[in-house]
Amino acid sequence: MTTADDAAVLALNATAEGLVEPLGPARLDWLRLIAAHAVVVEEDSRPVGFVLTFTPGSAYDGLEFEWFAATYADRFLLVERIVVAEERRRRGIGTAVYRAIERAAKPFDRVVARVRSDPPDPAGLGFHASRGYTEVGKQRLPTGATMALMAKDL
Repeated sequence: MTTADDAAVLALNATAEGLVEPLGPARLDWLRLIAAHAVVVEEDSRPVGFVLTFTPGSAYDGLEFEWFAATYADRFLLVERIVVAEERRRRGIGTAVYRAIERAAKPFDRVVARVRSDPPDPAGLGFHASRGYTEVGKQRLPTGATMALMAKDL
């Protein structure tokens, strides 16, 4: 992911707001700088998704990151967000991205993520469950939404 991808990444993120946190140019620039993985997924040279991951010790400031760090110390890779264009969902893109993330996360023992549970995100919860992720905690956001904190041991 480079600055040339910003417009596409911000547009993709906007289509998923409510499931992922809003994202502006300055925040995207900072996240890209500190991310372990900041990858744009393309099909036919067109951006159709992106993913951001973070490792322990990064400057990432998410509440879930603090919880995972307190729970797992330095033994996790956080999927902070993954967004796939709505018209490209359920075609294997998310599965392929997660397979790559899980391979990259082997040295950390587990992959962790958060998925909205109230109000529920049935697609996100189902996707993670189908990949072997289990709920290991809950977190209430300042917005009032409740997030399922999920982990998959590798």
